Amino acid sequence: MPAPDRESILQSLRDWLRNASPKNATIEIDADTDIIESRILESLQLVELVLFLEKKTQRAILAEDLNPAKLRTLNNIYDNFFESCR
Repeated sequence: MPAPDRESILQSLRDWLRNASPKNATIEIDADTDIIESRILESLQLVELVLFLEKKTQRAILAEDLNPAKLRTLNNIYDNFFESCR
């Protein structure tokens, strides 16, 4: 089975963020939207996001891989956690 393409992964991240909080349900989330600064991703949701990423990538994410720059935008998340899985 082929790996999901970039756009389908970005869409699954958008869907996760929209479902993570009711306030995100109608927000437009571009691939370069800063999800931390715009408070789309709140600090308490970080662990849930990491668990989601581990499930989607089918690999453990190490603590040293978790710096805010890697999680700031959907593009950063894809580049840092999914690109290496392809």
